[in-house]
Amino acid sequence: MTFPTGKPHVSFSEVKVWKECSYRHKLAYVDKLDSYEANPYADYGTAVHNAIENYLKTKQMNIEVCLEEIKQKWIENDYEGEAFVEKMKPNKWYKNLPVATWQGYAENTLREFPLFMQLTFPNWELIEAEHQLYEPIEGHDDVKFKGFVDAMIKTTDAKGKELLWVIDWKTTGKAGWLSKQRRDFLKTAQVGLYKRYLAKKLDMPLKDIRCAYVFLKRGGKAPRAIDLFTVSVGPKFIEKADKMVDSMIKNVKKGFALKNYNSCRFCPFAQTEHCNGGQW
Repeated sequence: MTFPTGKPHVSFSEVKVWKECSYRHKLAYVDKLDSYEANPYADYGTAVHNAIENYLKTKQMNIEVCLEEIKQKWIENDYEGEAFVEKMKPNKWYKNLPVATWQGYAENTLREFPLFMQLTFPNWELIEAEHQLYEPIEGHDDVKFKGFVDAMIKTTDAKGKELLWVIDWKTTGKAGWLSKQRRDFLKTAQVGLYKRYLAKKLDMPLKDIRCAYVFLKRGGKAPRAIDLFTVSVGPKFIEKADKMVDSMIKNVKKGFALKNYNSCRFCPFAQTEHCNGGQW
């Protein structure tokens, strides 16, 4: 049986969409309705990620390249133009800021980044940036788990034992994640699943792998523009994550797709011909 999405794999982002609203998942992944629109948050995040990846590989931080990438994306998508600003007005969460402000956010973050790495991960060594996972999922021979790990680095603990760190960079607002977000299993499940599949792939004990999010805060001031949030991932966490992925695959195969009206606020399909969600 071909998986209803037509792909032989699932990613965390797909599982997350399904968990938030299985009907949205159907529209996006089964019906193939393209809802993506370029936006400043995504383009800013990509530019900062690119600069960090280059630094990890070369130990050279080229801030000007990042600032130019941001500038070009703002020109390409006319983010300060009247049409885009007008389109975004209904979205109360969106702040219309000039490109110079976004560039300032990036510069603050990237200037702090080398020292953050030195202090947080002394004598760190890059294993790989953008490491691809494409691993079997237990109980589902026809579907694999696909993902890209932002960074895998090696460090040693106080006793000289080597540790592998699995890291995901997150561009966030000035506060990073609030305590409620840090306790949200769906928020933390991404690096947990990456750790789970890496441990199996590399035949490593879970205890020898650490995982974390690094918050790159827009508007944050040094030395707090960057923040480490470690995620504890043990057997119980793995069991819960596995059950979520298993449930997602089984229900998508059965064609179950229920609307979750508590997840309408950021849904691109809400109040369109595809869904009558009322909280957009």
